[in-house]
Amino acid sequence: MRIVILGRGLISPCLAVFLAGCATSQTPAMPEARVQELPAFLIDPRPAPVREVTHNRDLLQLLADYEALRIRFNADRRAVALIYRKQKNED
Repeated sequence: MRIVILGRGLISPCLAVFLAGCATSQTPAMPEARVQELPAFLIDPRPAPVREVTHNRDLLQLLADYEALRIRFNADRRAVALIYRKQKNED
């Protein structure tokens, strides 16, 4: 029973010292995070090719349109990767 009373009596000074120590400590300054804006043409969605398919030739042309889009998307992905690599090297 005496231990409980002793524990209650010590808690107030311990908390006061703890809070006073935390209140006077200074928090380290955090560096500002730089956010680099990506060019809109790299992140805007591209529409799917629209072509009316009535003959096999139209189907081949639609396939060529999708291949052109795939090449463009891969170039955009490389550009984004290059931007992030440059940013990482600067940090």
